[in-house]
Amino acid sequence: MNAGRSQTRVEIGLHVCPECESHLVQPTCWEQTSEDGRWRIWRRCPECEWTSDAVHCEREIDDYDERLDFGTRELAEGLKELERTNMEQVLKTFAAALAADLIGPEDFR
Repeated sequence: MNAGRSQTRVEIGLHVCPECESHLVQPTCWEQTSEDGRWRIWRRCPECEWTSDAVHCEREIDDYDERLDFGTRELAEGLKELERTNMEQVLKTFAAALAADLIGPEDFR
């Protein structure tokens, strides 16, 4: 072994695409392969359409699961903020229409 080379191995999580480096790799299917906690996971990158089908150990699966949970929480928080912003805009528009006397009882039939 070359003494100048580092033996440090950089681990990339299952959520990272090896082709385009996107952090959005999603599981499409999975199945337990044995009693020792190993799982076969089919994954897909939504950005470059890379796909994979491989067996991974429990530690890798646990890390991937945590990252997927984090992404789900981020999406839910983003959706909540978008809904709040949209409702504020609807309220402002409705209030302006009421103030301008543009809404009458006939609008609710």
